[in-house]
Amino acid sequence: MRFAGGGLALILASLTFAGAANAAQPPGCAAADIKPGTTDAGLYRTIAPFEHFSSNRTQVFPHTCTLRQLTGSKRPEIAARQSPDDFSTPYIAATRNRGQLFVYGYGANAATEGGYVASVDPRTLEERWRTRITDATPANAWSYPGVQVVHGNGFIYAVYASVMVKLDPATGRTLARRDLPEDPDGTGAAYNGMVVLPDGRIVTKRIERGPCAVPPTAPAQVGAIGGLFCGVANALPTDVVVLDPKRLKIVSTTPAPEPITGRITAARFDGRDYIYAAGRDELFRFRYRNGRLRLDHGWGPVTYRTGEQQPGTGPGILGGFVVVQTNFASSPEPMTVTAVSQRDPDRVFRVQPFAGSGTSSFIVSKAALDAATMTVVTHDTAAGRMAAIRLDPERGFKVRWRRDITALAFSALVGGAKHREIVIPDSGTDGDEVVWLSERRGRELARSQPLAVAPAPGNIVTPGFDGRYYYVSSEGKLWELRPSAP
Repeated sequence: MRFAGGGLALILASLTFAGAANAAQPPGCAAADIKPGTTDAGLYRTIAPFEHFSSNRTQVFPHTCTLRQLTGSKRPEIAARQSPDDFSTPYIAATRNRGQLFVYGYGANAATEGGYVASVDPRTLEERWRTRITDATPANAWSYPGVQVVHGNGFIYAVYASVMVKLDPATGRTLARRDLPEDPDGTGAAYNGMVVLPDGRIVTKRIERGPCAVPPTAPAQVGAIGGLFCGVANALPTDVVVLDPKRLKIVSTTPAPEPITGRITAARFDGRDYIYAAGRDELFRFRYRNGRLRLDHGWGPVTYRTGEQQPGTGPGILGGFVVVQTNFASSPEPMTVTAVSQRDPDRVFRVQPFAGSGTSSFIVSKAALDAATMTVVTHDTAAGRMAAIRLDPERGFKVRWRRDITALAFSALVGGAKHREIVIPDSGTDGDEVVWLSERRGRELARSQPLAVAPAPGNIVTPGFDGRYYYVSSEGKLWELRPSAP
């Protein structure tokens, strides 16, 4: 086992980690009560089965504790240790049962190595197995990361470029593989993300790159993301694909009315299932039934982007509203957050929380959405600012607070609704440091040591069992963070 940084403090921290690996949570903490296991539909019952916990992409992780519950202290410290293995380039982590942790990544060079899923022992942070999703791709093709999920049936599903796999969580054996549709005369398609519907079927969507000036030999951090910008500029058609989870058979393929850059989002509302998507200019939704999607002509579309603003990130669900924000790519205009009623698409509220900042706007990550407090937590990387915005269903948005922060990553919302906390990397002069903030006031509660020189690209700090958190860096490192009393 290797610990970064050296020194007596980290040696003592390593001894404490091993002894507390199976510690129970304090009384009254929701995480103490969860019993991991399969479910009839949707995602696995665990702390973090998916990048945003659920397919409605709120980024609220309900089976987690506040820092005070974990440590009994108002001023906790954050101990850190690093895995001895190289996970270049890691994107996201997920939990299953206690003693199971899975890292999804896409190699040091996306165009030559392809994606993978790795099983990690949470006790030692050592790799158990690694399964490649794709082999090396042609030099001029586009390989772009998607995501992994732990399905309610207990299996792991991962998509990378235009390939989806079903994996055995114990051995990493590939149980099913599906090459997803792409333009045979194009330069490569990516299925950047997926959701799981209540009936267990998986929905994903395609983005074609098209002609691109990014060199195929560029590193993954440049080539892959640069290819996504080319996809936005070329605005090639998007298809939404429904798959059966048993053998990954394609159940249906539906064209979208506009190219979709960000992730898609699933929601059940008034007893019906929907898929929401942010197109180039408009927010729209599909109705889902028995494996089929059809565009819902009775809802929207709703324009969410105007002027020189750039297309949006993935939408998310905030109670009876769907929320999306603009400027996935850099724009001279401030970012706009738009909320649309799921019941009445004419009920629309908008706010520009960082207007007047005097800078350009750029944010690759979507907002976090807390339905318990009707709060939107968002930030803008270019502006270097974060805000919490309350949505009144009758009166619209009101900014609760703003603060400085520089991050490419998503915000994770943890702990109970009354004392919710925000966990997110903050990139400073020494690199990424993970911070815990009060959702109510924006006050900083704790901060880790510097973990990476290069900021993590659009991922999320993943909560785990027993109060652990997992941070992955673009430098190929997996870190475990553990709050503790000083």
